[in-house]
Amino acid sequence: MRPIILHTRRFPPKKYHAITLYPFIFYNGKELSETDLRHETVHLWQQVTLLVIPFYILYLLFWITGLILHKNHQKAYRKNPFEISAYRLESQSNTKITTKSFHWIKCIKEAWE
Repeated sequence: MRPIILHTRRFPPKKYHAITLYPFIFYNGKELSETDLRHETVHLWQQVTLLVIPFYILYLLFWITGLILHKNHQKAYRKNPFEISAYRLESQSNTKITTKSFHWIKCIKEAWE
């Protein structure tokens, strides 16, 4: 599966490079770096393996829990198991990314620290 990559001016918000909303990757910079593309591809495969809607529900629940625990939006984002996994896997080849779609489960414990 290949994502549909779209360059936009106003989405995602400026402090983010890109965002994946199945099956699209939106980015707002001049270009999408290879690292950012791999990071967003990890999210695409997370969404696919969780059948999309459950991914968004879990992502939101993890983010809200992180916000309550850490009282900081940025830390809640960085401590989300889906993000921890994506940052770890963004340096991997695309083949590795597709085979590690459930890698985020291993990151749950770290998210609560």
